[in-house]
Amino acid sequence: MQKTFISRISLLLATFLIACTSPDNRRLEQALQLAGDNRGKLEKVLTHYADAPEKLAAARLLIMNKPGHIGVDSSCVENMRPVYGKHAAISEKHLWQRSSEWYKEIDSLWKNESPKIQSRLTPSRQDVRTVRAEQLIREIDRSFKAWKENAYTQNDSFEDFCRYVLPYRFAEGTYFDQARDTFYQRHASIFKDNTMDFRKVTDSLHRMYSDLMHNNWAAASMPIYNAASFEQVKRGSCDDKAWYNCLMMSALGMGVAIDFVPEWGNRAGGHSWNSLIVGGESYPFEPFWDDDRWKYKRIYNNECFDLLWGKFRLPKVYRRTFEHHFSGPLGNEAVAREDIPSLFKNPFMKDVSSEYFQTTDVKITITEHIPENTRYCYLCVFGAKEWQPVQWGKIEWNKKVTFKGMGRDIVYLPMFYQNGVLTPAASAFILTKDGNCEKLECKEEKMPVTVRNYTAYLYPEEIAEAKETLVGAYLTGCNDLNTLAVDTLYMMTDSMDTWENEINLPVSQKYRYIQLISPKDSLALCEISFYEQNKEDKPIQGVKVSADITPLGNGEELNMVTDSRSATGFRGRFNNPEDGKNTLWFDLGTPKSISRISYIPYTKNYLPKDIDIELWYWNNQWVKGGSLKGDYNFMTFENIPQGTIYRVKVKGTNDRIFTYKNGIIRWY
Repeated sequence: MQKTFISRISLLLATFLIACTSPDNRRLEQALQLAGDNRGKLEKVLTHYADAPEKLAAARLLIMNKPGHIGVDSSCVENMRPVYGKHAAISEKHLWQRSSEWYKEIDSLWKNESPKIQSRLTPSRQDVRTVRAEQLIREIDRSFKAWKENAYTQNDSFEDFCRYVLPYRFAEGTYFDQARDTFYQRHASIFKDNTMDFRKVTDSLHRMYSDLMHNNWAAASMPIYNAASFEQVKRGSCDDKAWYNCLMMSALGMGVAIDFVPEWGNRAGGHSWNSLIVGGESYPFEPFWDDDRWKYKRIYNNECFDLLWGKFRLPKVYRRTFEHHFSGPLGNEAVAREDIPSLFKNPFMKDVSSEYFQTTDVKITITEHIPENTRYCYLCVFGAKEWQPVQWGKIEWNKKVTFKGMGRDIVYLPMFYQNGVLTPAASAFILTKDGNCEKLECKEEKMPVTVRNYTAYLYPEEIAEAKETLVGAYLTGCNDLNTLAVDTLYMMTDSMDTWENEINLPVSQKYRYIQLISPKDSLALCEISFYEQNKEDKPIQGVKVSADITPLGNGEELNMVTDSRSATGFRGRFNNPEDGKNTLWFDLGTPKSISRISYIPYTKNYLPKDIDIELWYWNNQWVKGGSLKGDYNFMTFENIPQGTIYRVKVKGTNDRIFTYKNGIIRWY
């Protein structure tokens, strides 16, 4: 749907660009000219509201922003209706459970039906030429009525009303029907009393639609053209549900939008969700029903992590809009359309990153040759096996580029974009947690690199398993193995990351021995490191570890938890846990002032046996550093250049990039 949107509007937008920098009257006139035979219908709307200033302003806003918006007619819905029926029948047969068999049948259905359907679907239509006067008048009148009846938003600004309640279209390529009238008739009074938190009211509403679930990527490309069809099949994407929620919430006078991350900074793909806008503030929530659906400003702040899904890092967050936002390369007529990444060909979005996390304006100097007629540089993150643009910056005369509002704790690569091809413009770098740029470049010095995984992405059950033996464990310090007098330093909870955890300690006294006491009869750990005060750049070396424990993994030894290699590890079962001997002892050699402890839970090895495992590193392009046969154990690649980023390639998988320093992997 998005690809169709971009290709259909390209010529229209080229014509419209001139008007977009002009006063509103000129923009309105340009839209009316583009309406063709529909001009009279749109002028009828303006005449209708001649004596209603606010509604007239709303009508002008809708009309002047129509160019570029596209939809389909009712024939597309009718042509898809038999497929929707078969889809629902399969789900009913499987009792609406999303099993593997259901997935196969749904995927097979769409694979068979798609070629037949595509030939019958009518081309998308420009809203400015097809949306009629009676449709707009109905939408405007109901939007005002719902807004003034809504106890939570009735005093919000007219500008927010026009942006987040008024628009009739929240997704391109869908059918503009009377869905919002239907939602208003169903739930008109739900937001009329503001004695309860509006989020609880929203939850009570959305719980009624909790049977609408994610499609788990079965028939992922099957279009859902209207809300009624979504309610029939009950399965869709995050984009589908976010659009559906916008129709519902705006129909009830709630300001609502779709926010999205175009590409994660530490995993493949992106995500879309909803935000309610109340009192000028945004309140993001998970589009599908969830027990903890208002957590996005907490887990998307580029500082924390989600207990179920782990760490999320966001380079940018954009908000889909009805009004035009011509900026950067799209607003520059000197830039050829084929030299603009698809993300930035969309005029209907704006940057809202600062509503989610602390941002940094990144300034770089281009070090590579600038291709002819290239005016913009693009900041990219590593996506599914390739770099993906997430922000643009204008190239200045001195080769300087500024990328505004970037998310932290992410690896970026500045690149040029010409005719669909990305090429490096400068070195990759880490934008650190504190907003500094650390350049990543290949060094002449070589090192061994030890790995056990190709990705940091784990499913919730895998994350829970990694933490299982550590939750409830605690660390103590002492200077005499025979004393009962110990100081408790830290208690581990389930609030731990799978790949890196740091414990900062108030330095009050020195300890030679640190104990890790587990409440379980077993323990699994990849690495634990101790850092001395004023020597935090490198962990204490030569730490000896002991325990009355039997290994559970082949080739694993207890000392691997202190070998300064995060890809090794140890799983074991305590021999006498009932006697309270479920303890790991760490001997630091001499008493030391410990200011920090870091630890990494144990994760399974994901390097399949007898499969080629390749290590690649970045040196202005991906360079193969070595190949080994997997054996479900960690493996070490020798003579790999230091200082850059790396990836482990396994055929048929989506790998992630990582840095490697002092034996420790840090995933991005």
